[in-house]
Amino acid sequence: MKFSISTSFYRRNHLVETLYKQILDQTHTDWEWIVTDDFSDYGNAKEQLLEICVKDPRVKYYEQSRKKECFYNPQRGTTGDIVIQLDSDDYAYPKTLEVYNHLFLKHPEVIGICSLCDARKPDGEFIEIQGANGYVMGSSPTFNLTPMARAWRNVINSFDEGQMDYFQNDTNIVRHCENLGKWLWLPRTFYQYYYSHDTFSRLPGRTNEEFDKIEVERQYIENKFPHLHDENKCSLFMYYQPIYELARDFAFSDFNKSKTRKKLLYVKENIKPFERVLLKELFFDHDLYFDETLDIKFDEIFISLSGNIIDYLPEIYNPLYKTNLNTPVKMRYNKSTDYNMSDVHSIINNTFGNNGWHTSGFEIFFITAI
Repeated sequence: MKFSISTSFYRRNHLVETLYKQILDQTHTDWEWIVTDDFSDYGNAKEQLLEICVKDPRVKYYEQSRKKECFYNPQRGTTGDIVIQLDSDDYAYPKTLEVYNHLFLKHPEVIGICSLCDARKPDGEFIEIQGANGYVMGSSPTFNLTPMARAWRNVINSFDEGQMDYFQNDTNIVRHCENLGKWLWLPRTFYQYYYSHDTFSRLPGRTNEEFDKIEVERQYIENKFPHLHDENKCSLFMYYQPIYELARDFAFSDFNKSKTRKKLLYVKENIKPFERVLLKELFFDHDLYFDETLDIKFDEIFISLSGNIIDYLPEIYNPLYKTNLNTPVKMRYNKSTDYNMSDVHSIINNTFGNNGWHTSGFEIFFITAI
């Protein structure tokens, strides 16, 4: 399938080459990049974008008729089967298009896909893994999360003709897509999102009157397709719903940034057969194992700190030490478990030695090695 990558630049001409190199790094090579500058008053990217268009015919400049035309209508100027919207300051991992292509072909009822994202401050400091952190998946008949790395079948001619003023283009796109098919939230991390200071959605100094107008616009979006709010129906594609909590154990991974196939070990207490099958499907582009006693050198190891597994970390560690010295290990600890954080940290320290950690909302990712 051909992907149309859409990017609207605003005051970010210094990021043009960086994003172009990331797109060139995609393992799926059937793509076009539709670009525009959104009438920037400084840092205008048009000249640089046109230079890339001359040397690479896959890059095409779209001349907007009004401000934010492509922000609200990323399908403008596209010819691909799938449209994917990338912000100018973000980063889609190299296999994003490859995996999305696989899933669009595998699930023809799916009209749109989005993924987890690794959210960062402008200086690169980690904030959290976004996607389902503060939500219960499936609690709403519509998709109620922020759709990072959003992609959809190119079958919608227009999302907006100038009625919208603010920044809720993502929800607007998803609602139009849900009107025609199912939306798939993919519990894999394929996107790095930066909280930029100059982003339109975080413009400082907004008044209560402006916030009221934003709410009016949100209601306008939600009321476009009232039938989507039928509690007896659901526009969310639930295929990976049974394993979305397990899949978060892989959320802070290195392998998703890789262009090559990796050998992965997942250690979890009482994992069910159907969960193994779904996890293997989710990570189809890598080799996933569940037995730490195998005589295999893994590229990355994941341990779910759930149930009583924390008490057995030394028993897990010992066989791995023989064959996986220096192999990276990621462990996820959910703060809702019965274990005290200081006890968890002490057990990990005593078993693995030095480790680092990142707090992400209700969870902590420990990073260490065998």
